[in-house]
Amino acid sequence: MFVTLFLLTFALSLILIPENQVYVVRTWAFIATLLPMWALTWCWWSFDASGHGLQMVVILGRSHLAFGIDPVALSLMLLTTILFPICMMLLRSVAGFMTFILLEVLILGALCILDLLGFYILFEASLILLFLLIGRAPYGSLDAAYKIVLYTMVGSLVLLPTLFMIYSECGTTNVLYMTCASNHQTILGWGLLTVLAVKIPLMPVHLWLPEAHVAAPTAGSVLLAGVLLKLGGIGFLRFMLPVVPEFCVSVFPLVSTLCLVSFLFSTLSTLRQIDLKKIVAYSSIAHMSLVTLAIFSQSEFSAYSSSFLMIAHGLVSPALFLIVGILYDRAHTKYILYFSGLGASMPIACTLFFLFTLGNLAFPLFPNFIAEILCLVSIFAVHELLAYVFCVCQVLAAAYGFWAFNRVAHGMTRGPSDISRTEFHTILPLLIGVLWLGIKPM
Repeated sequence: MFVTLFLLTFALSLILIPENQVYVVRTWAFIATLLPMWALTWCWWSFDASGHGLQMVVILGRSHLAFGIDPVALSLMLLTTILFPICMMLLRSVAGFMTFILLEVLILGALCILDLLGFYILFEASLILLFLLIGRAPYGSLDAAYKIVLYTMVGSLVLLPTLFMIYSECGTTNVLYMTCASNHQTILGWGLLTVLAVKIPLMPVHLWLPEAHVAAPTAGSVLLAGVLLKLGGIGFLRFMLPVVPEFCVSVFPLVSTLCLVSFLFSTLSTLRQIDLKKIVAYSSIAHMSLVTLAIFSQSEFSAYSSSFLMIAHGLVSPALFLIVGILYDRAHTKYILYFSGLGASMPIACTLFFLFTLGNLAFPLFPNFIAEILCLVSIFAVHELLAYVFCVCQVLAAAYGFWAFNRVAHGMTRGPSDISRTEFHTILPLLIGVLWLGIKPM
């Protein structure tokens, strides 16, 4: 909590710094984002992994506003603190540093808060910063910025009246006390499902994600793929399953249908894309649909498998966006038709692209392979046909992944220079995390 207060104070103090001091601000912002990483590393070291309950719970006064850490939240918070220093290396303006530090405060708060209304407020507050990030001039897109706000607001308008009704009846929206809301399981369940389906996202409310990735800068895409999509998953695990378990069982056929359609549509759409960012974005939709289905299967390994796939995706997908950003800095385009033969002129970049493509396709010795196997085992425990369909559809993922890599790496040689040492060391932590979790999963 003290670390987040320090980050908030530091971010607000950046308003007073002129824009020409960007290099000094970058150094101090990078150091400031290392402090939460140190704090979360200490929490991880002292966390009791033998149990699966909440630990380090803090309740503020009589307001019932509580903060706590469970294994899923701890993993995602540690991933968040790893990604933000990488984002700081990519930013080039004082306003960008301030925006991302405020985003880190909001995301860390959303991951550890145990109050449903507090989770709702923190995530909606992050949309204001995302709107400024995506709708920036002259490179952004106001259309994409309005899409992410409007899609999320539609789901929020369904959930917010329900939260007020629960608060008027129970006097709190704390997840530790919301067992008394069982009389409104159906209403609360539909509200939660609507807003979290937009955040994760599932069809037909997924169209904001590819547009947001294309319009966002590289650091924004890293953050969006690595952390923000995972807030929907932790919302399912922390709020929906414990609070409305009967509703989750009754709505499983609908959720499984949405996940299957999302998986098929995203993989087939990826085969038709010519924008490298959209290819990675649609693959993220496919992975998150598998995460959602594994969560709602509620089998023995559902929580572990879904959280491990979120961590694996949070390492691989940001790395792919970093590589796309490097290519864009060289060629000033993201369209795959303009790339050819980069394996000769950019051997290190293409090697990294190949490794992370294998990780994205769940190749053995990568963490996605272990996570997807566990997710399929969780799904197979409750519905064999769905597991078979997801297994067969993995061929489509291999098709678009290798097609994109072959189109970029092979063919006639063109001249962009290879990645620099700074760019290589930016990607290196993600590569180490992917290889480590693939060989020795937690």
